[in-house]
Amino acid sequence: MGDKKKKVGKNLNRYHHYYRRKGVYTFFWRNSIKLLVGLIILIGIILLLRMLAPDLEARFEALLASFTTPKTLLFFFLSESLFGLVPPDLFIIWAQKFSFPYAMVGILSILSYAGGVTSYFIGNYISHIPKVEDWLKRKFLEQLIKMRKWGGIMIVFAALFPLPFSPVCMIAGTIRYPMPSFFLLGLFRFFRFFGYALVLFKVF
Repeated sequence: MGDKKKKVGKNLNRYHHYYRRKGVYTFFWRNSIKLLVGLIILIGIILLLRMLAPDLEARFEALLASFTTPKTLLFFFLSESLFGLVPPDLFIIWAQKFSFPYAMVGILSILSYAGGVTSYFIGNYISHIPKVEDWLKRKFLEQLIKMRKWGGIMIVFAALFPLPFSPVCMIAGTIRYPMPSFFLLGLFRFFRFFGYALVLFKVF
């Protein structure tokens, strides 16, 4: 038992030094700060708009009412599957209008996760088309480099932080990152949605 603990301790220590040397911790803290600053800016902008235009919220709700819930969810899924065209935070705020907002956040989380899985398979398919694969890798070169250097850690960061989740999933599919590990690590996306909801629902 003692030998097993020592072995686990050595492995953890080895990973710790490896990730520190590769800049994982620096990347984590930098993006944690970006996350905090981004939330503050988002909250500040909306509170400012409320002060300058008191009827803005009513207009926004009227705009949302013009779209049916299934169409909005379909649009969100497509956005999460194709490069994350719209920030998911807007949809989290939209979820608050429902009687059970956290249930809707759960649906959004599932759709976002499913969008990431779709992106993975798109990337896997693209890997068979050299010209498109080259374009994708040039377009998201930074994510590709970090994925090759850090592996699954990059998927976790993309799931949790304001990073391009869909492109990272596509890159994972392109380089054929092990599918079971990808499915497991992608579940961190749920923490991101419910974490944001806990903050945004208290403000709005």
